[in-house]
Formats: sequence, structure tokens, C-alpha cells
Amino acid sequence: MAASDSVALGRLNMYLELHGGIVETANQPGIAHGSSVLAAVHTTKAKFSRPVDRRIQVVVMLLENNSHQQILVEDVARLVNLSTGRLAHLFKSEMEVSIQQYLTQLRLARAKSQLESTFLSPKEIAASVGFSSVTRFVVCFKNLVGTTPAHYRKHFLNGSCRAAESLALARSAKT
Repeated sequence: MAASDSVALGRLNMYLELHGGIVETANQPGIAHGSSVLAAVHTTKAKFSRPVDRRIQVVVMLLENNSHQQILVEDVARLVNLSTGRLAHLFKSEMEVSIQQYLTQLRLARAKSQLESTFLSPKEIAASVGFSSVTRFVVCFKNLVGTTPAHYRKHFLNGSCRAAESLALARSAKT
């Protein structure tokens, strides 16, 4: 294990302990989807079409594993030893979206999955995926998908939601 990996892992564990998250190391089981944190960081790199800065890999992993919690950019920046401005700039240049946009996309993807597979109310889903306000959840969902969560579920159950989603993506590509 490289020294930078060890430092990043130590900081990540410290952050998660302070904020109630759980992480897994090679000898400490947790909820990091059956692999070590460092393996997850290296796997995260494979998700992107071009090389990603290690610090951004750690940030992405942190966001993916804790998107249901409130995450402060200041805490994340401190974790990877960057100023908030530098982290925002580096993240956007590597990921092509802001940290907040990425976090919102993660939350909405989980919300869509829950709408498709559970009978939780939109209010319960909004809370479970990390939105502090149902109104914000509905507005973000409608902007991304093109319909409200309740309407999405209704049409998903009828099998016609894929066409509505394609229409929303086409609309967003034009703007």
C-alpha cells in the first residue's frame, strides 16, 4: 500500500467515523460492497473514460457510499487535503459536473430505483436518498426525468416510462 493510499484511507475512515458512515478495509468488514476501500477506489477509476486524480477517486467513492447523508464540501475538501475552491475546480474538470450535480444525480438514480422496486411514498424516498426537502426532490426529479416521481412510478408500472425519459433527455440535450 502506497503512503498516499494509507493517508487517504486513514482520512476517509476518520471522516466516516465522525459522520456515521462505515467503510471496509482488508481486515475490517463493513459496507463497502464486499471489497476494500482501496480496491473500491481503483475500481472507481475504471468507471471513467480517462484517468482520474486519486483525490477525486476518493471523493467519488465517498459520495457514492454516503449520498443518503448530508455531505459538506468543506469536510470532503479537508479529507483530501484541498481547499473547497480547488476541489470544486478539480472535480468539475475531471467529472465534467459539479460535486452537487454529481451528488444529485446519484440521489436521483437511487430514487428512481426505489420508485421502481418499492411502494414507499415520494416523501419517504426523498428522505432515504438524502434530500432534505420533498419539494426539492420533486423539482430535481422532474428536471432530470421529465415527470414527477408519482407520475414516473405510475407509468413505470404500466411500462411506458422509458419513452417519457427519452423525451426528457432529448429536451435537456437541446438546452
